[in-house]
Order: sequence, then C-alpha cells, then structure tokens
Amino acid sequence: MSASSVYSSLKIVQVCTSRAWGGMEMHHVELSREQHARGADVQVICARDSRTAHALAETDLRDRCHFWPPAGYFQPAVILRARRFFRQLKPDVIHVHYSRDLWWLVPALIFLPQSVLVLSKHIGTQKPKRDFLHRFLYSRVDRLIAISRVIRENIIATHPVPEQKVVLVHHGIDLERYAPEKIDRIAVREKLGYTQDHFVIGITGRLQPSKGYLELLAAAQRLRTDYPENRYLLVGEASVGDRKQANEVYRFIEEKGQTDIVQCTGFRRDIPEMLAAMDLFVFPSHAEAFGLVVIEAMAMAKAIIASNSDGIPDIINDGKTGLLVPPRSVEPLTRAIRRLRNDAELRERLGRQARSRAQEYFTKDRMMKNLLQVYQNALAERSRHG
Repeated sequence: MSASSVYSSLKIVQVCTSRAWGGMEMHHVELSREQHARGADVQVICARDSRTAHALAETDLRDRCHFWPPAGYFQPAVILRARRFFRQLKPDVIHVHYSRDLWWLVPALIFLPQSVLVLSKHIGTQKPKRDFLHRFLYSRVDRLIAISRVIRENIIATHPVPEQKVVLVHHGIDLERYAPEKIDRIAVREKLGYTQDHFVIGITGRLQPSKGYLELLAAAQRLRTDYPENRYLLVGEASVGDRKQANEVYRFIEEKGQTDIVQCTGFRRDIPEMLAAMDLFVFPSHAEAFGLVVIEAMAMAKAIIASNSDGIPDIINDGKTGLLVPPRSVEPLTRAIRRLRNDAELRERLGRQARSRAQEYFTKDRMMKNLLQVYQNALAERSRHG
C-alpha cells in the first residue's frame, strides 16, 4: 500500500499557535499542505492574524483553519473549547509543533484516549522538564519527533519520556521545486543587478545576528580589497519581535560602507531562484537545530560553507558535501570563503555531491514516509494499550 493511500485514511489535526515565522512555523504549514495533498483529512489550528494564518489562507486549507489564542499556561476557556472540538472531530493524530500548546491540549484530551498525540521538537531546551507538571503533560505524548540527532539527544536528556518514544525524522524538501536545471540563472542574476563578473555569496534565513549574518559581513570586509567583484546577497526578514536584531545587521552594513556590495532582499518566496543566483552559499549560524536552508542550497547544487553547530553536521559531510567552520569565528569563515572563491573545480564538486546527498536523504517523499511510520506505530501502540 502506498504512503499516499495510507494518508488518505487518516484524520489529522496540525497544531501550532506560535505567532513567529521561522523554520518551525514554515514546516507546520508545508507539512499540513503536503498531508492534505496526499489525501489526509487535515484540520489546522493556528493563531489568528499570525504569519502562519496568512500563509494558510493562500492554500487549499484556508477553510480548514481554526483560530486559537496564542498558547498560555492556564486557559480554561481554551481547554473547554478544545475538548468540544476534538470530541466532535475524533482525529486519529494530533500533531503539535509548539511545545507550549501542550498546556491546553493535554488537559483537553483527558477522557479522549483514541487520538494519538505527536510532538515535533524543532529546538532544544536547556532546562530539564522532569517536574510533576511536565511529567503529566508528556505522559500523554505518544511520540516526540526530533529533527536532528542533537535534538534527539537533548530530548532524552531533559524530558520525562522513554527513549524509544523519541524518533528522528529529518526534514525533506521538494526536489521538483529545487531543480537547478529549471531556472534561468543568468536572467535571475540580471534582475538582481549582477553581471557575469560578479561572484555572488549568499545566505538565506531569518535576518538576525544569531544566523551568522554579522560574521559573514565581517568576512566580506576582510575580503573586499582582494575580491572587489564579490557581492553579498542576504535573503530573509526579521521575525515578529525581532526587528531590533535585524537593525543590527543593517547598521553594520551602513557603518562599514557596504551598501554597494550587499543586497538585502527581505522576505522572498522564490528561494530556488535566489539560490540559483549565488556562486557560493554561506550559513554560519551560531546554533541550528537542523538547517533546512542548507538542504535547499544542497538541492540547488551549491557549494556550501556552514557552521559545525548542533544539527548541521547531520546534513553536511565536511569536505565532501560542503565545508564546516566553527560558529562565531570570522577568520575560519574568511579562509573558507577564500578557498572556495579561488577553486572553481572544488566548488563544482562540492555542489554536485551536495545535491546527490539531498536526493538520497532529504527528500519530501522520504520525510513523509518516515512520518507516516511514526503515526502508524503510535496508533498501533495506542490501539493495543488503550
């Protein structure tokens, strides 16, 4: 039986009331869309007027969205509403992405034992969650999905759950969309104002210093004299409440006189096209649970320099599918850029091998099959034990 046919038999509620807009929220939207496209009966719970809600309004799920207040720690009215909602809907799977949503979800599911509760953990935690209240919350969670090995290890170390309930499922992307041969690279570069003589070094992701933007710009300053044709393409915007952090990036560009070599695009939907314009992709994030943007660059056959922090080594094999450098360190990053800037053959080889690795390990189909297996195992276990 195909994964799509199995999905068509499932009733799923996807939950994320976060008002931010980053990898977690984007994954929530994309996963909801993909499960719906594969035939699942999908309902979505999100916060009203959030970026998630606006993104879903542009999809076939617009009439399947249910608006909840942002999650809090004690919300009796929300709990009662949720209980009525789930009692009427009787979903097979409730898949939550924002841990704080457990505070209303778990009380709402008391005496509603038929639904499997799955929590995806997109970031780690520093504080152990083994007190009485967290033991109560996590006792109802059937599976915790970790998006990288480092997150799985963090969950096992800090959460009151059996190790066998913590499952690793890497994100995957649509390789039909991230296909270099389908994009007119020259035309995209021309629209962005680049000539064939420019060497474009780019980064995508939320516009904040923790993603390594300042380290990249500091490296750009060191390389400016030797490589006057270098141009830097910064693709991303500040998340809700992060405007102050984005201003740190803009201020650095102004103070260093880099406005002629640095282009900030803001939010873009055409990420494959932005990646196609680049000669080199750099992602020196300080801490990254996984790094979906790195997979996107791999799929576009880009030579990549990334930090060796947290989940990124799950993705990049140093020296084979990219180069890894220490986070928060300008000099190693500068040396790596210089190395790839001077070696077109190495760039081509790393990019080719990166795409091959993305095709083998990080496809949307692989992710959906692995996720379906998690659901099926949890459903079978709940059916046996009630």
